[in-house]
Amino acid sequence: MRAVRWYGPHDLRVEEVAEPTLKTDEDAIVRPTMAAICGTDLNVYKGILTLVPGSVVGHEFMGVVEEVGRGVKRFSVGDRVIVSSWIADGRCWYCRKQMHTQCENVNIFGMGPVYGESLDGAFAELVRVPYADTVMTRVPENVPDEKLVMVSDALPTGHDAIVNAGMEYGDVVAVIGCGPIGLLSGMCAQAFGASQVIAIDIVRQRLKVAESLGFTAINAAEIDAVEEVRNMTDGRGADVVVEAVGKSAEILRRAIEMVRKKGVVSVVGFHLEEYTVPVGGLWLTEKTVIFSIGDAIKNGEKLAGLVARGRIDPSKIITHRVRLEMVPHGFELFDNRQALKVVVDFRG
Repeated sequence: MRAVRWYGPHDLRVEEVAEPTLKTDEDAIVRPTMAAICGTDLNVYKGILTLVPGSVVGHEFMGVVEEVGRGVKRFSVGDRVIVSSWIADGRCWYCRKQMHTQCENVNIFGMGPVYGESLDGAFAELVRVPYADTVMTRVPENVPDEKLVMVSDALPTGHDAIVNAGMEYGDVVAVIGCGPIGLLSGMCAQAFGASQVIAIDIVRQRLKVAESLGFTAINAAEIDAVEEVRNMTDGRGADVVVEAVGKSAEILRRAIEMVRKKGVVSVVGFHLEEYTVPVGGLWLTEKTVIFSIGDAIKNGEKLAGLVARGRIDPSKIITHRVRLEMVPHGFELFDNRQALKVVVDFRG
């Protein structure tokens, strides 16, 4: 079969590899019908996260079950499924508490040895799925892949950014970063009753997409975003601020400045560095900073239902569709900000 393999920074190759086989009775083999390039994949592409050369990349996908182990009880061959990008065993203390991203046996597709065992990713014609009964979610047949594929990862991240922040009906939500995660966070905020979603970025094309979704756009390259948000909220600041950029202490500090007293900053951007945080100011204003990783195992069925009912339409942020052999080009487009969301269509 064909798969996309990583050999170093900016070096992806489509090659013939052996087909995966069941390793345990709890495994399934899934044939992807659609996958998506995620912002976290860019960290692999750029070499920020280093893999073993030859690793198969990709973690956001859905498809059809081709084979199941003897221990798989909830799924059968032919089922149409979304596969959580995060893998959990469903049994440990964290899983029993519905904290699947912190599972004692956690792993993620296509991220090499980041979590121990190197697990081949989703940009392949067949994928082995461990703990299939826990990791997979059956989805409606009448909803197209384009609307559902992001339930694997990006949409749960946007969902958890809002829900974990405790957003209430009528709140003003500011989103810093209008990439896929930021835009999906805003869409979830709309669906759950935000009175206003304020979208902040420096890329004009992304701000145009935000406006098309009904958000109020602020170009942070032209005006002071913190002051503008305060002006829109009678001087208070936003009730919830979603930080969806990552890798920047300055942006995190600005998010803290932007939120009102006793408000919540919800961080879903990718951060690896250590920062100095204004703890004294946070204490005096009783602001809260939380961090979230989207949990498709916990919320996949709920989110697929919201998509099926038209409450949220993630396909609105898709800008490019590529075939498997064009995945390296898709990464180039995404890395150069020529694409907002790239999906991989395995159906030809």
